[in-house]
Amino acid sequence: MLIVQSQTLSHQSKHHTPWHQHATGQLFAIRRGMMIVQTERAQWALTPATIGWFPAGLRHCAWTVGETEGCSVQLSQADVLPTGAGVWPADPFLMLLMERVSNIDLTHTQLSRQQHLLAVIADEIRLAPVAPLQLLLPTDRRARQVAEQLLLAPERNQQQAALASHCGLSVRTLRRLFSEQTGLSFSQWRQQARILASMGWLLQGETVSEAAAKCGYDNVSAFIAAFKLRFGMTPGTFRLNNAHESRPEHALR
Repeated sequence: MLIVQSQTLSHQSKHHTPWHQHATGQLFAIRRGMMIVQTERAQWALTPATIGWFPAGLRHCAWTVGETEGCSVQLSQADVLPTGAGVWPADPFLMLLMERVSNIDLTHTQLSRQQHLLAVIADEIRLAPVAPLQLLLPTDRRARQVAEQLLLAPERNQQQAALASHCGLSVRTLRRLFSEQTGLSFSQWRQQARILASMGWLLQGETVSEAAAKCGYDNVSAFIAAFKLRFGMTPGTFRLNNAHESRPEHALR
């Protein structure tokens, strides 16, 4: 496993990287803000203190939510890392490893050190639980249109019947397609999309009630319960835990 390229990430909100693919795999570590990486099959939310892995040849695009800081490394011969994309929580040790490896000298004299550090990173990823930050997208064209409408405007409370009709589907077919192609019911998928959207608002300093309203929840208590069920913590705790990451002095250099 070799580092082909490394870089520090420092982007303003809504920075967009168009669809592309690499001959190498790519590891991301996000320290501040939020990055959405979309493949043809799923969206992945990279939040503070997470590691994202996207294998070679995987077509994807990306955009930032809020000012985002972190690092990335592109790897060849990454056979010790997972064969599929994923996002994992990263403790301070793993985040420091990623920062160190992203700044390492890529000359031949540092080859052994590269490989040692990358081997430790791969071990840490294998031992870490997968973070619940994935949202599978339906493959059916009509259901995909519905999904894209929900992602673009999570605050809108359109009824299933109206969404289905607009895209030429019956409610029954819409529900079946989401269940078969995403593994979630339509309602579960919509809730997951809203919860992931709320994380971006919370990271930008919105209050829990403001984030709830902006992602379509009329009832703040229901939003808190859904967030805690998904992530094992309340949105207030998530916001508090990541408040220090929004300060510029914590950005990667």
